Amino acid sequence: MAKIITFSRTFPAYHPKSGQPTDFVHKIWKSVPVVKMQLVPYAEAYFESFPWEPNEVERFHKLLPKHHTIRAGHRWKAGEVFSPRVWSGKPYNSPMITIAPDITIETVWNVEVDEDGCFWIYCNREGEDILDEVAQNDGLSRKDMLDWFDTPFTGQIICWNRNIEY
Repeated sequence: MAKIITFSRTFPAYHPKSGQPTDFVHKIWKSVPVVKMQLVPYAEAYFESFPWEPNEVERFHKLLPKHHTIRAGHRWKAGEVFSPRVWSGKPYNSPMITIAPDITIETVWNVEVDEDGCFWIYCNREGEDILDEVAQNDGLSRKDMLDWFDTPFTGQIICWNRNIEY
């Protein structure tokens, strides 16, 4: 049975963009390694709770894919499978919506953010400033990603795209 990972539809209350859409669902749909037709029932279920406006289509087409997520702790391993979901309303007080078929984790990297806000990624590219690339692959800008995490933070980058290498 797949573990569940929930994704935020909006930026959290403590973030400077509090309440604004993250567009993570659409960014994940652009990234998941499935035939796009397999996403149709998931998109229908999602849009049943969160209708979209036709004028948003062009904006959605311009979004870059989200190839990974960053989570606290060290509970994930390559080869594991997760079910991507969002809350249909208030978190923990509403049903979840599954937004895509189960996804296999290709790679996991350990990450830390120290008290000074320095982001440390334990990977093959140590010493390089790859934070812009990591943020983009996580569906965020560098600033938005840094504002997302409380310090200190210890966790993992959980990646489902086999072409991402750090």
